[in-house]
Amino acid sequence: MKSYWYKEPWFWFVFFFPFISVVAGTSTFIIFQNNQPDMVSEDYYKDGKKINQDLTKYHEALARNITFNLKFDNGFAVFTPATGDMTENEALNISFFHATLAKHDISVLATASADGSYRVEIPADMLQGKWRVRAESFDHKWRIQEYVQYPNTSVIKLDGEQD
Repeated sequence: MKSYWYKEPWFWFVFFFPFISVVAGTSTFIIFQNNQPDMVSEDYYKDGKKINQDLTKYHEALARNITFNLKFDNGFAVFTPATGDMTENEALNISFFHATLAKHDISVLATASADGSYRVEIPADMLQGKWRVRAESFDHKWRIQEYVQYPNTSVIKLDGEQD
């Protein structure tokens, strides 16, 4: 009596583990390709040079003693100038950078309200957690930033001092 190969249990036993390994490796590769980390840099030297150039903007904010108060209120981030030598009602570049997921970053040009504050609408699906908040002058002469937890009900002081 002739036995067919696909009816042999030892064939399936030997075939099963390599097959599962190929499926697991392929799915791991696909998952990695679709979810690559955002924090990997192509050229660290250029990034370092950019950081050094940006530090002059932080020093300028410190020299001018520029500070803001930030309050999250009803779907808005309200930036109120507290102290400092800055142009009154000048437009600001406001950015929110997520700690690890760059696709959730927000960057807007904010203009002053009648009371002198700057209001930035926060998306309803904004992720909770650690965010880097940055305010920069329209002419890119000074910049301040702080790390904040979102959501937050207290008033947060944004100053030019690096933590």
